[in-house]
Amino acid sequence: MYTVDTAQDLKSQLDHQVLLRRIISRIRQSLELPEILKATVAEVRSFLGTDRIMIYRFDQDASGEVVAESIYDDRLPSLLGLHFPADDIPQEARDRYVKLRQRTIVNVNSGTISISPLDSPETGEPLPTTEIKSRSVDPCHISYLTAMGVQSSVVVPILYSGQNHDKSRSGQFSTSSNQLWGLLVSHHSEPRETSPLELQILQLVVDQMTIAIGQADMLAKTRKQAMLEAAINKVASLLHEQPTIQLQAALEATVEDFQGSGGRLYIQSHPEKTPEVFYCGEQPTMPSWETKSIMEEHPLWQKWLREGFKSNSGRRSLDSCRGNIWAITDLYRESELRIFTPAFQATAIRGLLVFPIQYRHNNLGCLTIFRNEIDTETIWAGRFDPSLKQMMPRQSFEVWRELKQGQAQPWTADEIRLGQALGKHFSMAIQQYMLYREVQELNSTLEKQVQQRTIELKRSLDNEQAKTEQLEKTLDELKRTQSQLIQTEKMSGLGQLVAGVAHEINNPINFIFGNLSYVNEYSDSLLKLILLYHQYYPERHPEIESYETEIELDFLQEDLPKILASMQIGSQRIRQLVLSLRNFSRLEQADRKSVDIHEGIDSTLLILQHRLKPRPHHPTIEIVKNYGDIPPVECYAGLLNQVFMNMLSNAIDAMESHIKEHPEDNFSPQIMISTALIPDIDNGKNCLQISIADNGPGIPSNIQSHIFDPFFTTKPVGLGTGLGLSISYQIVVEKHQGKINCCSEPGQGTEFRITIPAYNIPTTESK
Repeated sequence: MYTVDTAQDLKSQLDHQVLLRRIISRIRQSLELPEILKATVAEVRSFLGTDRIMIYRFDQDASGEVVAESIYDDRLPSLLGLHFPADDIPQEARDRYVKLRQRTIVNVNSGTISISPLDSPETGEPLPTTEIKSRSVDPCHISYLTAMGVQSSVVVPILYSGQNHDKSRSGQFSTSSNQLWGLLVSHHSEPRETSPLELQILQLVVDQMTIAIGQADMLAKTRKQAMLEAAINKVASLLHEQPTIQLQAALEATVEDFQGSGGRLYIQSHPEKTPEVFYCGEQPTMPSWETKSIMEEHPLWQKWLREGFKSNSGRRSLDSCRGNIWAITDLYRESELRIFTPAFQATAIRGLLVFPIQYRHNNLGCLTIFRNEIDTETIWAGRFDPSLKQMMPRQSFEVWRELKQGQAQPWTADEIRLGQALGKHFSMAIQQYMLYREVQELNSTLEKQVQQRTIELKRSLDNEQAKTEQLEKTLDELKRTQSQLIQTEKMSGLGQLVAGVAHEINNPINFIFGNLSYVNEYSDSLLKLILLYHQYYPERHPEIESYETEIELDFLQEDLPKILASMQIGSQRIRQLVLSLRNFSRLEQADRKSVDIHEGIDSTLLILQHRLKPRPHHPTIEIVKNYGDIPPVECYAGLLNQVFMNMLSNAIDAMESHIKEHPEDNFSPQIMISTALIPDIDNGKNCLQISIADNGPGIPSNIQSHIFDPFFTTKPVGLGTGLGLSISYQIVVEKHQGKINCCSEPGQGTEFRITIPAYNIPTTESK
């Protein structure tokens, strides 16, 4: 049988296993370290039942901060977010935490401290068994814990080998590959015994936390790398992927990436030329007694560009050169920069990051980033003098805010790496920029030489000047008209063909139409004669009766008038079509002439009637006319008819294409044509406005500005020349001194508005 003690041990072990599983599960649920630490202290405090569990993390200067905390029922004051000075944990204690992985248990009531190392002090290897040795605790330690209201404490070190500490810090914390990241601390306001099993569980928890710290550190490095690459890509795009090198924009983006207060890009030039400087944000101003108004032109700065900046401050971590980069945390502490400090005194600039720009050992200039001084605030647990070593334990842990003004911010290793990468891109871009500028200068010189030579040639060829000017005018005219030749020839041939066909049809149709009245009269007379024969000679010869039956005389008398009436209607429709064709071509009206605009629109619609009628898979295109009361308008009628033809054909093409591409849509194509007289504000006269709109797919906004360009078309190859709208624009604007506008939105249709002056129409006031 199991005894009660055995059952309790099994229950305790089970609780330990459950705790570990919960902590491991919480760690795996998130990669964010603050969330993991917060969950860990909550789980450990719930398991141990102590008044406070906290995680204490060391800073780079050996001081520390409570970064996670769980307190039971406010039995102890909160220390979360408070900093503790380095002297609160002596150096020898930190060394033992690292060398021996030593855990400590302090009982204030008994005045003892239990020490449990995991590694051997002689070999540094893990001990085969866990030993707990007790001794008297230091009175200062007792006073320190008593002032905090703590009677029992447990401390387990958190070691992590993945951090990139500086040499000074590693010298304080570690003699091995491990670093002292922080401490897991348990505080209780009453005396409490900690069992070896509980200590073992706390160590396992710390081991899991070390894994979580490593994961969080890897995530942070990945994020930093992603941000670094994004910053480099953004600047590289401005320097290499734009049509022109965007040096100003690249400088502004670089200053933003470094969170600087300003920056400047100095491009060194030849001695006889003025250097080029780009500015961004806050800038220094050279004093009046200096002969060089540009800081980088100073002889000392030029010497540094050639030989490299030499820091005399003795701080070689990040305050001096990293390769060819000058990382200066505080310019007022660099003796080499004393000559430049007057230029910065009117600003809050304290730090400089300078990238000398070189290409194949040639100095091209430098890029400088400025960083302002900042005010810092640190919340300490208890007031102490940071300039003196803490000799006695503090009796108060009340919050003390330490304010420091005008602090310099050091440049980090990540910022240095970013600067090195950006410096390479700026070097290549500025080399290209300078080459481009040299090419421009050469081109300018060549242009001047050509101009001079041209002047000399003009002077020697004065007698040919008139011919040259005429040739230039002819060339300009050819350039203006070359886009119209194909379309004009096509429309001219079409007009001649239409006029010829209309003329040839007109003669026979006039003959037919003119003789139909006589045929109607003669047939009527013959039918009346037959009736008279029937009336006066009712008894007819058998042969006559047989023939009447054969030709169905009764039906013939009834149907012949109908046939003649149908022929009359058909001939009238043919005459109407001929008149429309003649009206559309108007070849006989080459000059401006007063015409009925509506007649031209209707003629164009009649010619396009075959495209408006319903066909298989193409519904009827409805024409909606909203004609205003428009008197005859003086214009070039044939040319305007050509404009109407282009507009209407394009509208029909767009809707047919939409129907073909989207057969599933229940689309009812429609073209709206409206005319109106509107006042012209500029000259007080009337204008004729013609609107041709459709409910088709519309024109994308990115190509609307090009639709009137010669040879621009959105139709497939072979289906459009790109000249229709260009010709229409020239007819309206150049020929009629009018305007043509396009209003369109994708999916909302397209409207073309044609406005031409109507000088022969009196205004409303004059009427």
